[in-house]
Amino acid sequence: MAIDLWLEELDVTDEQYQHYWSLLDRNEQDKALRFVQTMHSRRYVVSHGKLRLILAEYLGIFPEKIGYAEQAFGKPVIVIDGLEHGIKFNLAHSDNKMLVAVGLDANIGVDIEVWNDRVDAVSVANICFAESEQCFWSGLPESWKDEFFYRLWTRKESFVKAVGVGLGLDVSTVVSSMVGAASFCLCRRDMVLRKIGCWSI
Repeated sequence: MAIDLWLEELDVTDEQYQHYWSLLDRNEQDKALRFVQTMHSRRYVVSHGKLRLILAEYLGIFPEKIGYAEQAFGKPVIVIDGLEHGIKFNLAHSDNKMLVAVGLDANIGVDIEVWNDRVDAVSVANICFAESEQCFWSGLPESWKDEFFYRLWTRKESFVKAVGVGLGLDVSTVVSSMVGAASFCLCRRDMVLRKIGCWSI
């Protein structure tokens, strides 16, 4: 199962911004205008413009010709001439970075989080981590805690996006490996039966 990952910057010049704006459809432009903060609106435009350029490379069409439809819980799929396309993708962004995954034959999920001292790691861990994961994290040396926290948090977020169940999944029931290669050790049976790919940065 081949998955391509694209890591891009979201800070661009005004000229580049106008180009990305011109690639968006009316729904995307309307959504961009609804953001209260200019920075958030600008980064939405750039991330979705860059996403269109990336997907256009795989589809062999002009980026502005790409259509989207939403599955359950709002997960987008590519639609060309009214038909759902087989290419799967997922987009995540944080601060001035965006991450895109593209592939075939798998439900893909990605997540990216910029390390932020304002994040209440204990509260997030209490909600998102299984008891075994909380115990492991609590026992780590202080110098290792941030890296483990963000790796596990983004891994779980990418899992939720891959299976496409939105907030309906309690991620504390999804137990991830704590050492070695990233893997999911325990999750609900109906989640296991789905073919998925998850990546985090």
